Parts: sequence; C-alpha cells; structure tokens
Amino acid sequence: MFDKKKNDENKIPNGTEATKEFNERVSRLLVVCLDGICQMIPQKEALYSALKNLGDVVRKATRPKPLAGMGKDIEDFFKRQILETSFRATKNETVMQIVLDLSETIQQIASTTDDFDHKMETSMEGIQAASTIEDILSLKDGILQEIVKVRVNSQSLKSAVTEYKKTTQSLSVKLEETEAKALVDSLTNVLNRNAYNMKIIQMMREFSQTKNYFCLLVLDIDHFKKFNDNYGHKAGDRVLKSVAASVQDSLRASDLVFRYGGEEFVVVLSGIQEDNALKLAEKIRKDVEKEYFVDKDQKLKVTISLGVACVKEGESEIELFERADKAMYVAKSKGRNRVEIAE
Repeated sequence: MFDKKKNDENKIPNGTEATKEFNERVSRLLVVCLDGICQMIPQKEALYSALKNLGDVVRKATRPKPLAGMGKDIEDFFKRQILETSFRATKNETVMQIVLDLSETIQQIASTTDDFDHKMETSMEGIQAASTIEDILSLKDGILQEIVKVRVNSQSLKSAVTEYKKTTQSLSVKLEETEAKALVDSLTNVLNRNAYNMKIIQMMREFSQTKNYFCLLVLDIDHFKKFNDNYGHKAGDRVLKSVAASVQDSLRASDLVFRYGGEEFVVVLSGIQEDNALKLAEKIRKDVEKEYFVDKDQKLKVTISLGVACVKEGESEIELFERADKAMYVAKSKGRNRVEIAE
C-alpha cells in the first residue's frame, strides 16, 4: 500500500527548505556544544560568559528543536565528561584528606612529646631539690605515669600509621585502575563499577572516622532478559537508559547511582537513616514503574526489585554489599517489583 506520509518525508526539499533545515541542524549542534563547554569552564572565567551569551543569542535567533541524532550524542558525551571530571575531583579530595588526617595525628603526638620533655625537666629539678626520700619516690611515680602516657601515644601513632598505610595501599590500587579506565558507563551515562569501587572505600573510611551514616541500594531490572529476547537488544538498551535516568532523577544531590553490571545498579545514599532510605527506595521503585515503552501496539512496563542495607559498625564494604544484594534477591523471590531491607 502506498504510504503518503513516508513519501512526504523522503521528498527532496527545495533550496529554501534545505537551507532552513541546514541552519536549524547547525544551530542545534552549536547550542549543545556551547552548553557542554560552558559546564566544563569555571564560571569566573571570561570565556564562560562569552560562550553563554553566544548560546543565548543562537537560541533566540533560531529556536532550535529538541535534540536528536548527533546532537543527542554530543550532549551525552559532555555529560559523561563532566560527571567523570567531578568524580575524579572527589577522588583527589579523598587522598588529600588522608594526608591531612595523618599530619594531624602526628602533630598531636608531637605536642604530647613536647609536654613530656617539659614535665621531665621539672621532675629532675624537683628530685635535685628534694629533701626526703618520700619526695623523691613521689616524683618517681609521676615520671613513670608520664612514660606510660608516651608509650600509649606512641602505640596510637603506630596503629594510626598502620591503618593509613592499609587505606592508601588499597586506594592506590583503585587509583591505578581508574586512571586507565573510564568512570562513566557510556550507555546509561551514570557512574560505573570502577567508580563504585573508589566511592565505597571513601564512604567506609568516613564512617569509621566520623560515623557519617550511609545506606546502599542494590536494584535489578525485573525480567530484563525477556526484553532482549522478545523485543531485541535495542529495546533492552532503552530500558537500561530509562531506568538509569529515572533513578538519577529520584535521588538527592548528595546521592550517586552506579551501573554495577548488566541490569544491576547500586545507589549510595549519604547521611541517611534506615527509615528514610526505605522511603527513598520505594520512591525510586514507583518512579520506574510509571515508565513504559511502546512496541507496535503494546505498552511494555518496566519494574525493579531493590535491596536496602545500611552500614554497620565493623563490617567491610564487601559485607555491606552482600547484605544489600541478598535483600534484593529476597525481593525477587517475593514476587519482584518491591523493596526489601537487609537483616
């Protein structure tokens, strides 16, 4: 059957129409490039203002249509670059904080040592001036107490240095891995597993020092294999992109989402208690459930199962993840499209 609409779309435009269409395409690409560059330049730079003003002028003059094709690819590229740059900056801050913490510990021990020297000098003067054996023995007891304090402080310093050494060695390995690899998943434009491995070390360290509470969400797309098998891998990719975007939009500014692998994502919720983590997980579940895809005449629903685990004193990052992952599988076993809390 003749398809008039399709024939119209394939019709070769005349000179005026072709020029107008070309100008619109160029303006869309120019705007997205300007926006992307502006996000990577500090706002205090003169170039930032100049490019932003140019972008505003182009928008007003051409009123470009929503992004598609190459324009969307360029926008996604800038999103990945900006996210990766931002995450690498937090990585550098983590290294800097470790050095500052160690320096502060050494300074505290040094000040104690200076105080010890002063007390020893005073005690020696007291012994020389003592007139009775009782006075000398009393001063002796004071000296012994100060020696014990120094020994305890020295042991504390040794323990602190050992702990910092373990942390920096582990971090060094992760830094070498991430320097050679991207930190952002190219399909979904969220952070990837390499980035998660870096972030969780930072979070566990902060918790051990400052008790900065946080929770972990592990979520998995329900029946994802069916989307690939029944509707093709392109449909599966659309599902992954949609879920990632929906989760990202549901989070607070302080939270991060990572594509852990396949159809599994991990979310790090900073500074949050268990009850609020559950509420946020439920919000994410509902927001994803609202989305659907149209394939021919069918509406395809997407749902996720989530496991929630909040950090506990003394556990490792591996144990924390395993608890959240186990809770997610409990949600799967209870019918999917639900949230379960870890034991």
